[in-house]
Amino acid sequence: MDIFTKIGKNEPTTVEHEFIEIPMEYFNDKAKAMHYIQLLMNKYNSGKITNITRTVGGYTNINYKVSTDKRDYLLKIHLNKKVEDIVPEIKILKYLKTKDIPAACPIPDRENKFINAFGNDNAVIYEFIDGHHPEVNIETTKQIAKVAATLNLLEVPTSFIQKNWVDIDFCKIVIQKIPDAVYTQPDIFEYFIEQTNYLEEPLSIKLPRCLVHGDLFPDNTMFKGNKLIAVLDFEVICLENLLHELGTAINGFCYVDNKLSEELLHTFLNEYQKYYKLNQIERELLPAYIQWGAHCMIAWHLIGVMEDNDTIKYKRAQELIARVKKLREMSFSF
Repeated sequence: MDIFTKIGKNEPTTVEHEFIEIPMEYFNDKAKAMHYIQLLMNKYNSGKITNITRTVGGYTNINYKVSTDKRDYLLKIHLNKKVEDIVPEIKILKYLKTKDIPAACPIPDRENKFINAFGNDNAVIYEFIDGHHPEVNIETTKQIAKVAATLNLLEVPTSFIQKNWVDIDFCKIVIQKIPDAVYTQPDIFEYFIEQTNYLEEPLSIKLPRCLVHGDLFPDNTMFKGNKLIAVLDFEVICLENLLHELGTAINGFCYVDNKLSEELLHTFLNEYQKYYKLNQIERELLPAYIQWGAHCMIAWHLIGVMEDNDTIKYKRAQELIARVKKLREMSFSF
């Protein structure tokens, strides 16, 4: 039995049977939100809520800073996500707590459960990390490269089998939705299809797999000054090749005003290779994976464009497309 299994043994992660009925409009009413969040927090030794503050969330979650008369917590509400899809993140965070990976850890309730029903969704309470999202600069880029390498080089628990679902097949599913799109943007659609086809061959080359966070962007990290204090949102942590991690992190920490900074890129790669030196095949494939890091984001934004005519996501998709087109024109020497 490996440490990952040991940590999870006898520590239930299943949903609390008591169901909290929540009207959807509570999201727009702070008093109501505090009431329903207090009902949830009563399952913890958390004290009385004094304030809640909506914080930045991902595509599939809503986050609140919950302040009580005892301490601050982070409440993550997983939207439309099943318990079994949350459990791997909970378990891997408990494993990472035993390693040199700074992360916000989940907190069990009084019954030692980590996941509770919250309306039609599921919620997890985390330690609240008091810091800020970083400025992208040489020092913050170095620290992200180091933590990425540390994570990627960890021994993979034998019981962790989570696969990467943000893959080329995910992009093909997005493409399948295009003919039925409520809102159409032919320029983006045509580009996305061509770029997906372009990336399929380099991404098909088999490489060794390791633990990969998969979403190392500034919004998913917390710093104090230029010091990294926590990596957040391990929702898509998976077994994947390390180039997936590098391509994503480079998009997050090596771009300034949507332009690739060669200084930051070389800073990132030099720091990462202090711990793991890329081989010839990995160096040759890295430019495609930098494109891939942006392409994954475009896929997410494209869904919002197709379904909701989201102008913010449309603008962001256009910025990322410009980024990838520029990458395809560039030559790299690593």
